[in-house]
Amino acid sequence: MKIEVEDDTLILYLKKDKMKNINFKNIEEVEDYFRSLLLKLEEDYHTPIEGFYNIQVYFDKSEGMVLKLEPEDIDYYHSFHQIEMRIVKEDTVFLYQVDDILDFLNLNMEIYQYQNKFYIKNNSKNEVYNLYEFGKLIYENTDIILKKGIRFTEK
Repeated sequence: MKIEVEDDTLILYLKKDKMKNINFKNIEEVEDYFRSLLLKLEEDYHTPIEGFYNIQVYFDKSEGMVLKLEPEDIDYYHSFHQIEMRIVKEDTVFLYQVDDILDFLNLNMEIYQYQNKFYIKNNSKNEVYNLYEFGKLIYENTDIILKKGIRFTEK
């Protein structure tokens, strides 16, 4: 799991092999899983996590998921160590923005160019360390890149 903080927003990256199989149709199961995940974060990083959160879930069935947690500032909400959430799930395809595509040409990957940047879609069943090390994970609006980008590799 990788964690980033942007302003007040907490972003969690969960690889497929590290996450539980979640039935997104059962909202109680989803909330319980996210609540236990947040409590574990609180325990590991000694940061109080409580209140109301808007959670945007970006889910790629072959790569994993990204949780974007934005705290809601509610004046009347007074709780003691309670977590409430509004969850919105979006199915997406994860792409990795890279500066140099030469290391990825011979692998089972799709390479796109969009607005003078290179993006890679990992089709390999194996993890490719270079993607995680040198690539920036893109999870929002990737359908635009896949539709309008110039593709460099064969399917």
